[in-house]
Amino acid sequence: MQKATISFNPRERLLWPVLLFACAVPLLLVEFPPLVDLFGHLGRYAIQTQLAERPELQPYFSYQWQLVGNLGADLVVELLAPILGLEPTVGLIVLATQLLAASGILAISTALHGRITPFAVCALPLIYAFPFQYGFLNFSLSMALAMLVFAAWLHLRQSQVALRAPLFLAVAGLTVWLCHAFGWAFLGLLCGSASLHARWTEGLRGADLVLRVLSDCGVLLLAIVPMLVWRTGSAGADTTEWSVLLKIVWLVSVFRSGPPMLDWLSAGFLAAVVLAGFVLRPVRVHGAMAIAALFCIGAFMALPARVFGSFYADMRLVPYTLIVALLALSGSDLSRSLQRVMFVAALAFLGLRIGATSVDFVDKDRLVQANLPALDVIPRGARVVNFAVEQCGFQWRLNPLRHLGGFAIARRSAFTNDQWEMAGANALTVHYPEGESFVRDPSQSVVSVECADSGLPALAHSLSNVPRDAFTHIWIHGIEPDAVALPFPASEIWRGESGIVFEINR
Repeated sequence: MQKATISFNPRERLLWPVLLFACAVPLLLVEFPPLVDLFGHLGRYAIQTQLAERPELQPYFSYQWQLVGNLGADLVVELLAPILGLEPTVGLIVLATQLLAASGILAISTALHGRITPFAVCALPLIYAFPFQYGFLNFSLSMALAMLVFAAWLHLRQSQVALRAPLFLAVAGLTVWLCHAFGWAFLGLLCGSASLHARWTEGLRGADLVLRVLSDCGVLLLAIVPMLVWRTGSAGADTTEWSVLLKIVWLVSVFRSGPPMLDWLSAGFLAAVVLAGFVLRPVRVHGAMAIAALFCIGAFMALPARVFGSFYADMRLVPYTLIVALLALSGSDLSRSLQRVMFVAALAFLGLRIGATSVDFVDKDRLVQANLPALDVIPRGARVVNFAVEQCGFQWRLNPLRHLGGFAIARRSAFTNDQWEMAGANALTVHYPEGESFVRDPSQSVVSVECADSGLPALAHSLSNVPRDAFTHIWIHGIEPDAVALPFPASEIWRGESGIVFEINR
């Protein structure tokens, strides 16, 4: 293993909090993180933590805890929500996730290279990449923890307490798996690559090499025991949809939080930095991280889009492949003047991406907050069929209103139709046969008019099929109210600039 003398000079100490603060800025500017799935999670957390105290929700939802590799934020919510309140707790978890992810990147850079490299600074904006924008909170938390655990494991192996490294990795590996299984796999990839490189450098080959790598990292395999139990309970969930076209889309969609051209250029810039770093000299490439980057690329190419019923499996790995590749690079052999130029360029890139993400978040938050006053007219315990109107054709910018109905569950104890059930992924079950087929995700997603390639029904079509006796209210958002025409009697009780609420007449 390549060792580095860790730097703790005053400039480095000052740089850490400055970079962490910069990474927190987009979240500090909004009322609530405008992440697509997060509002749906909010509704589920309300059911998870308060179902016994909310009799209005009990006929429609049940929640049965299971040991699954997807419980990161759920467990923190269970612990902190009774103390801090539900929405502050969720906001705090999101902020902590990003700070942990940024800290993990900086810690790995310091452990490998003895300093924060400009390449590590370039990697920081990737914590706001597509998977986070979508609101994959447990996944993002597990990946952040995996990077921190890897950095700590590297430090332990280089220290005088190296014998504690296996015990630490065993406990930490199970914790990361409990947050999300993807983070556990990523941690195994990082540790396995580091061990493989170190043992290969020592001259080991063949069976001896395999045995030493297993000796270093084999404790991570303990998570296979609960995983086998978990996946037995989710048998039948699809693992499908491997597509070259989708992989190309994911590669150019690393960033989805700014104007498309800016996002494409940003992704291209990082790809160019990685390519130049691996090809040009005297940029150093850390062997362990180079191996890890190759394994990440192989995993991305092999993974289908859907694994055990969970979509976007391969997409989630793209930003972390770039992070690993960037962390492999060090410009310590370059002249001091060139290093300063590279650091200034890296800081400028970070500022550009944080600025673009902040503008995007503020705009999305304004849209969300403009629609939340609709909750003031929805009575507690209402049965709300909720429609989030999408635009026709491919939309680069993600729709923050897609799971807005989760706020109705959290704040009004109302039933809404945008919760999702997934075998082995969450413990929520929806019970409302009278409302079929408008009781779960994606029944809330519609388009304003018929679109041949959208895969979604038109709003008018969905409205005509709503079982009116099953619901008390209709909440439509993402469309100008004047463009909505109901095919049955209902009273308009609220309208905003992009939303409207009706009470169904009896």
